[in-house]
Amino acid sequence: MRKVLMIHAATLAALSMLSASPVAAEGKGDRAKAAVAEAQGKIDALNAMDARGEVPRMSADAMAALRSAQDQLRAGHKDAAIDAAHQASHLADTAIGVAQRDRRENRAAAQADANMAAQAQVAGARDQAAAAQEQAADAQQRADAANARAATAEQAAASAAADAAAARASAQQPPTTVTTETTRTAAATPQVVHRTVHRTVHRRTHPAVVTEKTTTTVSH
Repeated sequence: MRKVLMIHAATLAALSMLSASPVAAEGKGDRAKAAVAEAQGKIDALNAMDARGEVPRMSADAMAALRSAQDQLRAGHKDAAIDAAHQASHLADTAIGVAQRDRRENRAAAQADANMAAQAQVAGARDQAAAAQEQAADAQQRADAANARAATAEQAAASAAADAAAARASAQQPPTTVTTETTRTAAATPQVVHRTVHRTVHRRTHPAVVTEKTTTTVSH
């Protein structure tokens, strides 16, 4: 772009020098030469932009008009040379405008692509961070579950050890014998005695006392 500006500035300087000289600006031949030089400078600036798209075709049209102007100038057709040179300048100006527009659009598109890439990177980093947090939470849950299982197993082991200790202590104690005596009185049954005198005598016997002994052996 700097090269383009330098060429364009040199062309404008040359045109200013030509227009500043009254003698040089008097004849049509000089005006034709100045128009051709201006068109040549613009086309050189256009070619230095190295544009793409439709600009190369427009540049070729401007070059064709410039060659026509040069041919008319050599042939002495000053008015035709001026017209052709002006046409070449107009085509070159149009092509330069298109090239500058394309360059701005390309820069904007590149910037948009860069922004999208940066946003994608940020989104990817967020996703990775979220996945890492989820993995950490899952690992913590697994660790908590493992700790809970270990605590349950420890409690079960302690309970089993207590049961085993109680069983051993019970096996070491001798059996206990408990003797229970129960005394009860049995009701006497009246006895009837028959004698030959045909008189019935009723005799009452004393109640009998019965003692029951119960022995209970308790094993621990």
